[in-house]
Amino acid sequence: MKKLWLACLLSLALPVLADETAAPADAVITPADPFTGWHWYNEPKKPAQLPSPKPAAPPPAPDFNKLSPSEQADVLKGYTREALARAILSPTSENTATFLRWQKFWTDHASMFSQSFAVAQLDHPDLDYNLEHPHYNSTAPLQQASDQAKQTQAISDLSAQYGMFYFYRGSDPIDAQMAGVVADFARTRHISLIPVSVDGQVSPQVPDSRQDEGQSARMGISHFPALFLVNPASRDFRPLAYGFMTQDDLAKRFLNVATGFKPNF
Repeated sequence: MKKLWLACLLSLALPVLADETAAPADAVITPADPFTGWHWYNEPKKPAQLPSPKPAAPPPAPDFNKLSPSEQADVLKGYTREALARAILSPTSENTATFLRWQKFWTDHASMFSQSFAVAQLDHPDLDYNLEHPHYNSTAPLQQASDQAKQTQAISDLSAQYGMFYFYRGSDPIDAQMAGVVADFARTRHISLIPVSVDGQVSPQVPDSRQDEGQSARMGISHFPALFLVNPASRDFRPLAYGFMTQDDLAKRFLNVATGFKPNF
């Protein structure tokens, strides 16, 4: 009887347990992960690696014979510098000999150029500087006499139209010394000279000086001493020299002004 009673209790309890463990009809059931175990074929696969690209081939060396002369010289200079650096950093007999061969290459070409220079002057005498301006010591007096004759002619031509105005500061020793040079130059070359003191002090070198009454300002002169050529008829004027200058340099300056500063070479 007790067994029968116990069976009835169990039959009533089972539906309740089933209701508690059963999932609702609309519930989302997540599937369980499949069993993978420990087999090697379930390990993650590495992505396939693409073969690395091959390095680009270096560009072909240019044909040396097709390079311009300046490009050829650059290439050869590069070899020479490389040989020198290698000989200094690794001073072996062979490395030093390689550099010396490059050095001899350049000195030989320099010698050939020097010889071709002389040949070119013979073939084209108009390019020979020594033809017009000899540089030998024995011809120096002749060249000097020719230059002085040109200077004298230039001074004569300019002094026929121009006189000289010398603006100076009587309180400045350099101006006073230059006053003596200008006075002697004007006297020996027979050039009219008017000295003008800009500070009111008269230099004993030029006692007949005049006082500046605005002439320097009207001529735009702001640096002293200043020596100007002045044409009294046309009132044209041009600078001849600033600062101190010897008589020889003054004569050269007259020639420069007369020729428009044409190079003497």
